[in-house]
Amino acid sequence: MHLFALLFVVLIAGWAGGPASASEATGFRQIALADGPVMVWYPTARDAPVTTVADNKVFFGVDVIRDAPVSGANHPLVILSHGYSGLWRNQAWLAGYLVRAGYVVASFNHVGTSFESMDPSWAKDLGRRPAQVSGVLDALLADGDLAPAIDAQRVSVIGHSLGGSTALLLAGGVFDPALLLDACGDDSRKLVCTVYRKGGLSRGMASVSAADRRVSSIVLLDMEGIRAFAPESLKGIGIPVLALVSGVEDPALPLGWEGRQQAALLPAATSRYAEVIGATHFSFMSQCKPGSVELLEEDAYVCQGETASREQLHRRIAETIVTFLTAGTQLVSALQVP
Repeated sequence: MHLFALLFVVLIAGWAGGPASASEATGFRQIALADGPVMVWYPTARDAPVTTVADNKVFFGVDVIRDAPVSGANHPLVILSHGYSGLWRNQAWLAGYLVRAGYVVASFNHVGTSFESMDPSWAKDLGRRPAQVSGVLDALLADGDLAPAIDAQRVSVIGHSLGGSTALLLAGGVFDPALLLDACGDDSRKLVCTVYRKGGLSRGMASVSAADRRVSSIVLLDMEGIRAFAPESLKGIGIPVLALVSGVEDPALPLGWEGRQQAALLPAATSRYAEVIGATHFSFMSQCKPGSVELLEEDAYVCQGETASREQLHRRIAETIVTFLTAGTQLVSALQVP
């Protein structure tokens, strides 16, 4: 059994705080692709001028040095995949942590499923999202400035919500639309069932496979859609997989139906699963500013419901991810310190 709970306040309150320290600041630049810009975050020795990106009236951003040179070489690479109707800035907080731990990070908007570009029939082309991630990886490894700074043997994809399904496809999981629709039945409460139906998913659609052998590990952040994946395909995944799931129960994202099914289906030899006590589905997004609840009105749920501070949750989530990416299958649990 590879199920472990992240008891932030009780079990690991004494764990060393914050991600790995580094003398470098966070460099930031954009590279242009046909589907839109890719934001690249990386360590840099330059410390000025400082600007803030991914900041707005609701969410805190991250301080960066724009267009600074990359410091060092052979940095592991992480590509972030946002959730349904999300944006590249949703996990900007995590990009900042990862850079301070020595990673190069890329984030971008998924055309067709981003807040700024929603295609009503997105679910009829389930291979589009993983193809976009692979395209970003192609571009990074071909970039004359960035490629020398990247360790192409250590490429990870971290996906939140729908982005988790994207990451699992890239790891070798096979998405079978009939499996998900059969599991959903006529259920109108579960978010995953509603979202895929509205997106045009049908039983007659072919299964989707989008494995990218360059991806060496993946992290699923409160992923949706595990019941769509053919169990045999999940058994064959040979790269490390970390699944972190929100511990606050949500009728739209039932813990037993989603998260704990991941624990049951992902291969025990290569995967680790943990429930983040105190976190909601939206705790994996950036920290909310004071007054954000009033600004959001009916959408205030993205900043509410947690039983621990989002700042604390982010620190512990980031520590666990970095620990996992460092140790991979050598971990006894998701919480082991290397």
